[in-house]
Amino acid sequence: MLDSLIVASAVLLVTLGAAVTDLRERRIPNVLTIPAMVAGLLFHALLPWGQGWLFALTGFALGAGLLLLPYILGGGGMGDIKLLAALGAWLGPRGLLIAFACGVIVGAVFSLVCLVTGKSLEELVRPTARAKQSDHAGPGRVAPTRRFTVSSRKALPFAVPLAVGTWLMVAVALLRGAWY
Repeated sequence: MLDSLIVASAVLLVTLGAAVTDLRERRIPNVLTIPAMVAGLLFHALLPWGQGWLFALTGFALGAGLLLLPYILGGGGMGDIKLLAALGAWLGPRGLLIAFACGVIVGAVFSLVCLVTGKSLEELVRPTARAKQSDHAGPGRVAPTRRFTVSSRKALPFAVPLAVGTWLMVAVALLRGAWY
């Protein structure tokens, strides 16, 4: 049970940090993903209650490979790949696939809500985001630009639905008592 709580805590913290930074800055920093990868690999490889090197490395490789083709085709970021690799190191291949599937479903729901409302996820989470931008522009002045472009503003920051999907998977796994 202790191993499940450690893994759940690590995964929840990493996904929370990734979701917040991806929503705010449209990037997931290496300072978050790289230590999470290393910690997941070491946890399962060296600690007695870990699942072993093969478990962690298989999850890591699967996580790194899941979004590689979309990244190559320009449909995602390298931060998403590193986040999935880190989650794979912690959750293993089966847990990662379940979390990824949940994240994709949550992402589809978020995208549908954004399409119906005509707002980005950022505008739905922080309704004053658009108003604040226009407040900076007075008569004859242009509003300052954001860090991301209009097209990226409409793109869904994948760490957010992935985090929600992972949290759902972790909650169900902990309630069922069947972690791996």
